[in-house]
Amino acid sequence: MWTKDRSLALSIILVRALFVFIIILALCVPIMVHWYDITYSERIGLVEGSVFWPLSICLYAAAVCGELCLWHLGKLLINIKADEVFIPENCKHLRLISWFCLLAAVPFFVFGFWRYLGFLVALAAVFFGILIRVIKNCFEKAVLLQEENDFTI
Repeated sequence: MWTKDRSLALSIILVRALFVFIIILALCVPIMVHWYDITYSERIGLVEGSVFWPLSICLYAAAVCGELCLWHLGKLLINIKADEVFIPENCKHLRLISWFCLLAAVPFFVFGFWRYLGFLVALAAVFFGILIRVIKNCFEKAVLLQEENDFTI
C-alpha cells in the first residue's frame, strides 16, 4: 500500500539520486558539449561559431544552481518528514530554491544568442522560479497562521 511516508521517502531518495547524477553529468560536460558542437554546427542563433565555451559555462552554472536547489529541497523534505512543515526555515529554503531557479535562467538567456533554444530553457527556469516563489508566499502565510493558532487558547 502506498502511503504518504513512502511517498516522502521516495522523494528524498530521488532528490539524493539526482544530486549525484548532476555531479556525474558535470564531469561529462566537455564530452557532451564537444559532441553537440560538431553534430549541430549550423547557425541556429544570432552569434556564429563554436558553442563549446558558451554552452560549457552555461551548463556548469546551471549544474551549480541545480545542486543548490536540490540541497535546499532535501532540507525541506527532511523538515517535512520531521513534521515541521509550516516553519520559517522552510520558507527560507523555498525562497532560495526560487532564487536559484531564476539565477539559472541567466546563463541560458545568454546562451540563447548562440542557440535560440536557450531562450526557451531560460523561460522555463523563470517560470519555475516564479512558481516556487508563489508556493513560498503561501507557506509564509501558513507560518503566520500557525504561529497565531499556537498562541490561541
